[in-house]
Amino acid sequence: MTPPAGGLTPRFGEGPPFRTRRPSPYGYGAYAPFGYGYPETTDVESGRSSRAPAPSTGLLRLAVTPSSAQVFVDSYYVGTVEDVNVLELEAGPHRLEIRASQYQSLAVDVRILALETVTYRGALEPTRASASPPVAGPSIPTVMYVIPNCYMGNLPPRQSRLPSGCDVKQVQVLKPTVAAR
Repeated sequence: MTPPAGGLTPRFGEGPPFRTRRPSPYGYGAYAPFGYGYPETTDVESGRSSRAPAPSTGLLRLAVTPSSAQVFVDSYYVGTVEDVNVLELEAGPHRLEIRASQYQSLAVDVRILALETVTYRGALEPTRASASPPVAGPSIPTVMYVIPNCYMGNLPPRQSRLPSGCDVKQVQVLKPTVAAR
């Protein structure tokens, strides 16, 4: 009898039973004295044995900043970068997305190879806030003191600090005018 299509299993009593593993004389999980690889499986009805298929998974190692960024693989959330330094994924192509607030999201396609480790290194770029000009408060008019060819400043001049030949009595006070807005 051929197995049912579509991955469905037969009802109890119909068709062959599931493939079962032959009990090992060395106990569960024990290594056989010879042979390597995976334990053999036996189809109970036909008595044929076959090797289990090789695993088709690989590892994805993340070296991404910031470590608080969220990691999505094939649109499924898997955790933060800090939580999932290494992911075990099926061999083949995957879509990797890394998101963090105040950073531009990063999306890359990676190909995982069976029994291999792929390392992805990257850094998220900070988002740029809208560059608005700095808001200037109300300007306070400043009084300027001038002695021609000798002194100019916003503090009244002192004779002791003036160069020789300058006279404090020649000071001119410039008061700013406030422009109407």
